[in-house]
Amino acid sequence: MKIIAAIILLAFSPVGWAGKEQGIIAPDYVTLDAIPVCYDFGCKNSAVVNLPITEWTEVVGWFNPVAETPAQEREQIKQAIGWMEVLIGKHTPTHRDLAFDLPADRNDVSDLFPGQQDCIDEAVNTTTYLRLLELNGFFKHHTVIEQAYRSAIFDQHWAGQIMEKSSGTRFVVDSWFQPNGHLPVIQASKDWEDINMLSAVIDDSRRDAGDGNDGE
Repeated sequence: MKIIAAIILLAFSPVGWAGKEQGIIAPDYVTLDAIPVCYDFGCKNSAVVNLPITEWTEVVGWFNPVAETPAQEREQIKQAIGWMEVLIGKHTPTHRDLAFDLPADRNDVSDLFPGQQDCIDEAVNTTTYLRLLELNGFFKHHTVIEQAYRSAIFDQHWAGQIMEKSSGTRFVVDSWFQPNGHLPVIQASKDWEDINMLSAVIDDSRRDAGDGNDGE
């Protein structure tokens, strides 16, 4: 499915600002029996999930068969991260999470808390899930690197990030644009970073079936 998500970020509200000084770094090491999960904006609240092996098997099933190309592996990562969010949502309030920070068409958002996530929460959680997959040997073509950050006058944003081993090309894995459990955007970091001072545009209209949303 082709998606063009063009958004004017909530720059004029306090929750719209996710300054670099507010960034929270995901742990370098994580295990299935102690997965930290952030929510409620800026990791204000968190939970530790002991993910059953039966549910973990569902996540890693996306990596079978082993990807022959980096593009194929990015598609597997996209599917695995989306499903990981579904399963984590069974154990935490994050199943309430909607796209972006808060819905623009709702005055009352109290039912979204606890559980709603901003880009800091999403970046930390996505990076945590990526590292869990990498530590368990499911990445052949990529490695998990530092969280991506971009800023403009009215836009600051975080996301998870991976690097293609063969080329050194960086890709963001950004779950903030979709509700919990939907597929994240995977886009070349250089394209994700190329924003104007007022808005952010994520465009995966170039994705053909089966070749991932890689901005290539």
